[in-house]
Amino acid sequence: MTKMPRGHHIVEFLASRPEFVGVGKATAQRLWETFGPDLYTILGDGDLHRLSEQLDRNHAAIVVEAWRNQQALADCVVFFDEQRVELNVARKAVAFWGDEAVSKMKDNPYRLLTVCTWPQVDRVATALGVSGSDPRRFVAAVESILYDRLDRKHTWCGGSVLVGLVARRLCVSEEDALTAVELAVSDGAAVPIDGGFQPAGAAYMERFIEARIDAHVRRTVGNDLFLDGIRSEDVASFLARFDPSRSLTNEQCDAVGMALQNAFSLLIGGAGVGKTTTLRAINAGARHFGMNVFQLAVAGRAAGRIAEATGKPAQTVASWLKGVADGRIELGRHTLVVVDEASMLDLPTLYRILFHLPEDARCLLVGDTAQLPPIGFGLTLHRLVLERRIPKTELTRILRASEESGIPRVSLAIREGRAPRVPSYHSERAGCTFAKAPEARIVETIEDILHDLWSEEVQVLAAVYGGVAGIDFINAHFHGLRTNAGFSAMNGFAEGDPCIWTVNDYDRHLWNGSMGVVDGFYGDSVVAVFDGKRHSIGAGEIQKLSLAYCISVHKAQGSQFRNVVMPVLPTANMDRAMIYTAITRAIDRVILVGSEGGFSRGVRSDPRSLDRDVSLRLRSNETAAHSLSSEA
Repeated sequence: MTKMPRGHHIVEFLASRPEFVGVGKATAQRLWETFGPDLYTILGDGDLHRLSEQLDRNHAAIVVEAWRNQQALADCVVFFDEQRVELNVARKAVAFWGDEAVSKMKDNPYRLLTVCTWPQVDRVATALGVSGSDPRRFVAAVESILYDRLDRKHTWCGGSVLVGLVARRLCVSEEDALTAVELAVSDGAAVPIDGGFQPAGAAYMERFIEARIDAHVRRTVGNDLFLDGIRSEDVASFLARFDPSRSLTNEQCDAVGMALQNAFSLLIGGAGVGKTTTLRAINAGARHFGMNVFQLAVAGRAAGRIAEATGKPAQTVASWLKGVADGRIELGRHTLVVVDEASMLDLPTLYRILFHLPEDARCLLVGDTAQLPPIGFGLTLHRLVLERRIPKTELTRILRASEESGIPRVSLAIREGRAPRVPSYHSERAGCTFAKAPEARIVETIEDILHDLWSEEVQVLAAVYGGVAGIDFINAHFHGLRTNAGFSAMNGFAEGDPCIWTVNDYDRHLWNGSMGVVDGFYGDSVVAVFDGKRHSIGAGEIQKLSLAYCISVHKAQGSQFRNVVMPVLPTANMDRAMIYTAITRAIDRVILVGSEGGFSRGVRSDPRSLDRDVSLRLRSNETAAHSLSSEA
């Protein structure tokens, strides 16, 4: 890493902070060139006489006062300027430790690994005189590798793999790397389990989830009066009244009984097998037996869909968690939490749900394990379905009329790793079709398809952002068509552009993935409509809004659209889970555009997206309790 020149930080600091009124880059540079390192002392002592050699006396007084008010950050600026490292590290240190930033950094600079990269922190540590064999450095190297793997969605690392990575990071022998791992374990930075190691946070969350589910499973088969009071004949009697025409399949009836008679259970199945219909029956049954039901989904559109299907309220997991934390939502013994599209639950989200859920409440996870794993780290539903002790019902019988769409049949073949024959695209043909096109003509072909289906709801989904058929290019192309047609535009948006909200906004009741349309402009604000409500989005928040002519398959997960168009290329992430998830977002038809070879190879190969190293599994009660107590 290249050292910063002396004075770089203080010049940037004075020029960038609004508190230093009237000090721009040129003025700050002049002050440094005039006083050099003495500038630190002049500002710290409040020496107006010296400072007035370059500034008006009143201006000098303002600068001195601002320096005094920013003393903690100013001390860091001096400290890091002397060490010639990045100013953003100083800012992160102050945000992390406040007035104690410098002392904390001197004590152990590697503490900053949670907010800085290994090269950044290691460079600072070296500048502070930390030796290459310092135990603090050894521990930090192990921790940083576990963090790096967490960024790649892994919560666990095999022992030999970790030792090899540590040896390369520290440029030491494997024997020294093993010593580093042992030091990290003693320090609590690495937690040994299953022949490998985990970062402490991920280990704690996985052990907590395991212990909580284990307790739920044990309570179900024990002597719980409330759960024992719901007998199989009681469930059958309810179903006879709820479904007098016997339209529910035996699988669906079994799922209802499972959800009502178990403290924790799983309902899984592919597209078109009737999960939503089953949820309607579970919801009604739970309320019939006196339960208070909370229906949740990660995505806002998914929550809206489940509410519409069951006729009962539903909300996002994020809004539910906030309501529980705020005390607006009360939970208790008769609570049943149903999480739809649970394949999207990452480890922290499932941890938070179970953390807030009382131990004597009930939880049902509903999802499709053939879909993409969560965007965040870890695997939850995909791993929990492998546990035999957890009650589980898998719906396998396709109920959605294949004559009308054909999508369930195609998706089932893809789910099983078989590349189905897909007919060629025609604007009058429903179901799944293929429009062959070379990569350079994919966007042009999509434009033709959208023209054919101009009167219908169509959403383009893609697997990658870059390239001539990626999300960014597709959005720019169609946005350009609109601006060239004369629609008013501002801040990267044009009137009529479809858009997507990318964060959870509790004040606006907009969630990450909320879809809308740009309605116009007001001053420097973009006005967008979401679910019939207008929102004014100022320039300071415009980064929360993105174009949505094309969105990622990940962002579409949990949503459904009448028609879906998907560019298909032989990219690394065009795997079975990606294709299956995209296809199952469509209700009426899905049109694949691009390479049939890429489609076939993607379907036949095992999903790379599911290749995550995790250590989530049910263990003995004693093991889970010991793990939790030792990590606390």
